[in-house]
Amino acid sequence: MKRRLALFLASGCYLGLIPGAPGTYAAVAATFAYYLTYRAGHKILPELHLSVIGLITVIGVLASSEVARASGKEDPQIVVIDEIAGQLLTFLFLPVNLLNLLLGTLLFRVFDIWKPYPVRKLELLGNGVGIMADDLLAGVYANLVLQVILLVSSRLSW
Repeated sequence: MKRRLALFLASGCYLGLIPGAPGTYAAVAATFAYYLTYRAGHKILPELHLSVIGLITVIGVLASSEVARASGKEDPQIVVIDEIAGQLLTFLFLPVNLLNLLLGTLLFRVFDIWKPYPVRKLELLGNGVGIMADDLLAGVYANLVLQVILLVSSRLSW
């Protein structure tokens, strides 16, 4: 039961089992869920947003550690809860609109795949912490780039 629950959670409700690009599927699904939450009339408070990211991160560390241990791989491709947490972190403190959602998803995937310094180093932390940490930092990078884009575009449109 423990392994099945860990697999369900770590794979993002089995999104990670879909062949092809499971990390991209998970990032897009997280973006879509985030947008649906917004469209349902729920104000996305930063405190709640951070709490959800924190909860997903804790669950992700535990579940991905179990899946990694069971599979014998350091960072199994089926584990995508890290992409979900990183993608949600990308949108923190940003207005919800189509451009931010599209750019945020694209930027997150670029940083997640490219792994600029020190993103790749965080993978060395091992177990679920390493699995989660690199994607969270990729989300921070994507968020910062979006914040700069918003700042520059607001200054240019006087």
